[in-house]
Amino acid sequence: MNLLSLPNEVLIWYIFSLDTISISDLQSLMVSCRPLYNIIRESDELWRLKFIQRWGNFLSQTPNSYENVWFEWTTMRLKKAKEVQKAVQNMSSVAYPLGQSPLIVINELIAGPYPIPEYVQNELEEIIYDKKIRENKTTLHYARDVLVKVRISILDKKWRDFMAQPESQKSLFEGVALISQWATLEHGKGQTCLKDLESSIEKITDRVKQLLELEVGKVSCASTDDPNKKNLKILDSINQVMFNELGFKKLPNCDTSDYNLYCKFQKAFERKKGCPPVLCAIYQEVTRKMGIVCKAVYCGQNYIRASLYPSLAGSVDSVMTRLTHFVWSQYDEFGQDSMRDDLLFYMRLECSMSPQDPNIITRYAEDCIRLGIQLDDAIQLLQNNFSSLKSQEYGPFIGNVFPPSPSKMLEKYLEKCISKLNEQKAEIAAAKTVHHRPSSLKFSVGLVVICNYKKWGRNFRKPCVIVSWNVKFQESNEWKSKVTCYDGCCCCYNKEDSDDVIVDEDEACSRTKKVIPSQDQPHYHILMVDSDEDNPQFQLNVPEETLELLPAAVPIGHDKIWVHFERFDGRRYLPNAEKGAQFPEDEAVTLSLIG
Repeated sequence: MNLLSLPNEVLIWYIFSLDTISISDLQSLMVSCRPLYNIIRESDELWRLKFIQRWGNFLSQTPNSYENVWFEWTTMRLKKAKEVQKAVQNMSSVAYPLGQSPLIVINELIAGPYPIPEYVQNELEEIIYDKKIRENKTTLHYARDVLVKVRISILDKKWRDFMAQPESQKSLFEGVALISQWATLEHGKGQTCLKDLESSIEKITDRVKQLLELEVGKVSCASTDDPNKKNLKILDSINQVMFNELGFKKLPNCDTSDYNLYCKFQKAFERKKGCPPVLCAIYQEVTRKMGIVCKAVYCGQNYIRASLYPSLAGSVDSVMTRLTHFVWSQYDEFGQDSMRDDLLFYMRLECSMSPQDPNIITRYAEDCIRLGIQLDDAIQLLQNNFSSLKSQEYGPFIGNVFPPSPSKMLEKYLEKCISKLNEQKAEIAAAKTVHHRPSSLKFSVGLVVICNYKKWGRNFRKPCVIVSWNVKFQESNEWKSKVTCYDGCCCCYNKEDSDDVIVDEDEACSRTKKVIPSQDQPHYHILMVDSDEDNPQFQLNVPEETLELLPAAVPIGHDKIWVHFERFDGRRYLPNAEKGAQFPEDEAVTLSLIG
């Protein structure tokens, strides 16, 4: 039967709307037949259905009353999906060996108003859960990295809009929700969902209304009561529902043991625990749903005392203060390497909350320089801040010293960031140089080997994976060895890490010069995990004589692995395309060594 002989309604609702008819099928029909093109193109409801079937109704901000937009949005979504997939697949070629997605690529992907950034975010979420893509750990690494940076951009705009509101109109609930979304930037599809939070609030509100109906009848029927008494009754009912029925509990002010309950809003609903600002945010949002504008002024263990005033000034700042205090306490306790990403995330959040504060921007830039990450983002923030402050005069006298103006301070850090970024670009360019193996080289890239060393007077043998090699020792800040002793000698003593240790350098040299491994022998860059360390992930530059082949390879749980390798096959790590091109002869050697 000819499709054109059927009524349009039958075509649309009984044939084209079937789940088995994909968007690409519809596009093929449109190309092949002009009459069908018009029928399909003009059915906005059909395209809305196909969009939701393919990607879900994640565009919750879009009213259903919008007409004649779904074809354009579906077309745009498909185009953006192809752009995202191509960008992620090509990311390693432009970012290797640093593993950091360039901001310029991110900005190009999300250029445009809503819903384009949300399209990109949704597509990246799909990518990181795709079974085929997850097999290539390099692609998965960059998909996750790009997703985090896209989310930062989206939340950055939301923060600017939020902070631009008058203080009297700011919602503590919205502020805490934004912080919670920031805290779950790396959680894939598990990022805090505002709709889930709102649903939890609705459940509490419905229960409060039920309680009021049981006690005094419907609130709307109590119009003859004194308004203040009625409002106080509602506040008491909210306390009753939250603390007595649902069992919410306040975390002690000094309790920083559960990071999830301090900054991840959804966890507070799930576990019925939270820090005071989070509980106050829940309480305050329920009062708003009940038609009361108030300020939660005190959070006891089993209740919240509220003031019937509209001002909410400082509420969001108090939450931010708790979060930054917690992150800094963890940073001090566990060290720079283990907490650096979390620390930078929250420093970046401060930049979003106070984009005109040069002190916050420069502090963020300083840490980006020291850690060598997110430099392009720091440059963009510095440039934006500098453009508005470059004409500012010097500040007041401090004794006989002129303090530098904010514009000078920003300019200084901008130059440092650009210099550091240029160093990294040179490193990326150098990584494209092909390394041909000398015949004397013993090991190869991708091998899992044993590293033998002595530390704290004890002998250690730890598995590691070889990432690259040099025919002789080359100094590198990134690959400084933290292993202090080889074969019983103090050959890699790091003075910077031992300020409290007094060493007679002449005596040390005379004691060790005969047994220090030769710098002329091949050296290997390895990734190693030391289970005896509080901060166990090492990047080391070690001499060949400290390594031996491991008969039965084991996986190495290091975060940097997937910058260099696609997967572990049970015997060795398979280099990604960039690593393979840099060391083209190592693959054959690796296979010959593992048999």
